[in-house]
Amino acid sequence: MASSKSILRSLFVMVLILGIGLFGLWLLGGNEISITNKNSATPPNTQTPQEILDLLVKALEKNDLTAAVEYFVPENREMESEALTKLHNANILGELIKDLKSVKDGRNINSNHYRFEVFDSSGQNIADIDLIKNEKGIWKIVSL
Repeated sequence: MASSKSILRSLFVMVLILGIGLFGLWLLGGNEISITNKNSATPPNTQTPQEILDLLVKALEKNDLTAAVEYFVPENREMESEALTKLHNANILGELIKDLKSVKDGRNINSNHYRFEVFDSSGQNIADIDLIKNEKGIWKIVSL
């Protein structure tokens, strides 16, 4: 009889502890922890090629070439970094920024490829800016 009382008492204590734990989880369960990468160059809600181009211009205006190259596809970043550094060292990065700001509308080549055309003052096409959508659905610049 004494052993059945101790078993019941142990069982009661375990149920009480389990109940308190579940109540605590329920009470605190509404709080979610979200971890975001604040150093990410491309915000997760960036959905259009124009937004990527605008972010590139902002990075270039701040002379933040490290952030600027993050908007390019990974396989072209080193080459574009060298090109942007040369433009910066030659003090003609401002010309690129001016040209990028003058870009208005682009066009879809297909669902994963977008192209902006850059025109000079006479209206002739002087460059194309191609963007592709990566596997995460984020637009990246292929080339300037």
